[in-house]
Amino acid sequence: MDWMRVLEVSLQYLAVALIGACVGIGELVSRYQDNPYEAIRNRHAVLYTVINVLAAVVALLALNTVNNKDPLGDQNAAHRIGYTLLAGFGAMSILRSSAFTLRSGNNDISIGPSALLQILLSATDRAVDRARATVRAERMAKTMKDLEFSQISTALPQLAFTMMQNVTTEEKLDLANEISRLREQDMDAVMKSICLGLALSNIVGQSVVDAAVAALRQSHKPDKAPAPTHATLLAIAPAVPPAVPK
Repeated sequence: MDWMRVLEVSLQYLAVALIGACVGIGELVSRYQDNPYEAIRNRHAVLYTVINVLAAVVALLALNTVNNKDPLGDQNAAHRIGYTLLAGFGAMSILRSSAFTLRSGNNDISIGPSALLQILLSATDRAVDRARATVRAERMAKTMKDLEFSQISTALPQLAFTMMQNVTTEEKLDLANEISRLREQDMDAVMKSICLGLALSNIVGQSVVDAAVAALRQSHKPDKAPAPTHATLLAIAPAVPPAVPK
């Protein structure tokens, strides 16, 4: 085997592994738009990504073995590219498929590879939520300090959505429904503000919420009173009685 073929085969398997990794990471990132990095650095997310990578690599290995009787393959450049794309995206489709679905009460249970991925996704969700819950609550409490729900329930979401460019109508409606539920809750106004901030940060991110709150605070600051002039000081100064001659 010459070195050129070794390089071609290595690049082919590296490319298919990258396809699997990108699909897995992309799926995780889409679930945590406010802080994507946190979603991909815990062990459950790493395992989820590795499974996607292994599935893509095994699919390419199977294609090469079945079609060429050689795990390393023996194709020209066009065939290698085709096999790489087929193995990468084909494996992702198979992993997310189910052989059949069972109905249990009001829930549908998928039987197949997708069940394993769903278990890993659920474990990742719980791990990320546990890791971030305390930090998010503390930071949002500082952001919303002294802000009552009635003061910001309309202006804050509108300002945050205007600052963003890609918020969907569905996301806006979901937040509007959440705000309506908060209005009906019998709880402290400041706590409602924190809940609103957390719900909003799930869509636009914590940094956008911080910036929007800072802008609202700035807009509600009273204008500084003009410095008093000399004439004003004379007008408000108490009259000094004339000195009585001795």
